[in-house]
Amino acid sequence: MKIGIVVNPASGRRGRKLFWSMLRRALETRRADISLRETEGFGDAERFGRELAEGGSHLVVAVGGDGTIGEVASGVLKSSRPETAFAFIATGTGCDFARNFDMPEIPETLAEHLTSPAIRQIDAGLLTCSDEDGDNLARHFANIASFGVSGQIVRAVNAARSHRRLPGRIVFFYHSLMQILRYKPCSVRLRLDGKDVYEGAITTVAVANGAWFGGGMKVAPDADVADGWFDVVIIRAAPRLKVLMLMNSIYSGGHLKSPLVTIHRAKCVEAWPIGKRIALIDSDGEAPGQIPARFEVLPGALSLKI
Repeated sequence: MKIGIVVNPASGRRGRKLFWSMLRRALETRRADISLRETEGFGDAERFGRELAEGGSHLVVAVGGDGTIGEVASGVLKSSRPETAFAFIATGTGCDFARNFDMPEIPETLAEHLTSPAIRQIDAGLLTCSDEDGDNLARHFANIASFGVSGQIVRAVNAARSHRRLPGRIVFFYHSLMQILRYKPCSVRLRLDGKDVYEGAITTVAVANGAWFGGGMKVAPDADVADGWFDVVIIRAAPRLKVLMLMNSIYSGGHLKSPLVTIHRAKCVEAWPIGKRIALIDSDGEAPGQIPARFEVLPGALSLKI
């Protein structure tokens, strides 16, 4: 079996890196033909994922955080062989995409799964937006794309290299707290499946394929990665104290009881800014750009081995 692996060497918790090393040995004992690529910067993971898929890999594996996972998945889906099987080993700060699955804890068991013929089709999202230079871009996401204060939080987390030794939940909680205190709400117009549903100031809007983001925040508790729909969570703007109180309840999914929160289901989400204040985007833990943006669900697009 030909397996292409994309590793982000900068990503990681020690325990998960050790798990990855043991998994690689378990795959090699099963006579897997492994092609390894290591990333050095943004965009490498997508490029490598595409190259490995087009090079005939039977399986492409992402080893890294949510950003690496999203980029590699995007590379596979943009390739001439988008049906190529995809898998991941989560070693990053948040590891939110992995929370949607019951993953084997023993490397040998996971190696057996990865070399078996079983495939699960899951949905992916396609984001079209403007980057921070004003150029149009398109990229896929596997878990969640969002905008508002979440866009500022992910930039702060990614910039805080010195905090990477701390548990992901602590890192995200600290930077969420700091960015909420600094955040000046932006106003947006939202259209879901061609229908205008909201116009006004937001704290954040999450376009969710999976349930978790932000290092364990269960922002879309009922999201299903294989149902062909996004769960769209709108958190309206409010005084900082109310937003901070709400943030704590997101870890359990209790925020859905708040009058500040509404949730919708949609296959296509379009967002435009109102006024001059910019709403920054977070896509699978990366910072691709800002609204205006379009988010489209691609049912069953990703062939997942897990």
